[in-house]
Amino acid sequence: MKKSIAILSTTFIASLLSAAVVAADPVSTTIIANEGIGFSRMEDGKVIAYDTVAAFENNQIVVADCAAHKADYKNVTWCFSNAENVQLFQAAAAESRNKYEPFGGGHCSMGLSVGNLVARGDPRTAVRIGNALVLNGNFNVRAQFLTDTERNMDVGKLRFDMAVKDGSLAANK
Repeated sequence: MKKSIAILSTTFIASLLSAAVVAADPVSTTIIANEGIGFSRMEDGKVIAYDTVAAFENNQIVVADCAAHKADYKNVTWCFSNAENVQLFQAAAAESRNKYEPFGGGHCSMGLSVGNLVARGDPRTAVRIGNALVLNGNFNVRAQFLTDTERNMDVGKLRFDMAVKDGSLAANK
């Protein structure tokens, strides 16, 4: 039984990966940013930035203070609610993988898992899964994503990595 489930899972993932990937426009980057601000969303034409460290470490969605607490990383400005979180982010940025950078660069994780490279994640949906901060487009999509988290993350990561490799998503430097 376990062998047949593993074969079905492998076949399912292979079929998903062989399906056509919805390509983003040529200027899309791996990190979602609104007017250059990462971990943010637009509301009534204004950018609202959130503290990615607070979301990752404390499971709290906290509005950031860009005027007082910010750091640049991969050509994106990241804002924070306090100086300590700026320092934590900068220390993590010096590592090979910044754990505070959202999974899939802040794209909608469910979208990535089904091949949608243009769907944006909403920071208000952030949830830490293992050592990844996962965003989805809205709370209904997040609920759908969480019904099969492991598969959705595996497929989303594969699709994201393939899109970066084939140029569908340009890497922020």
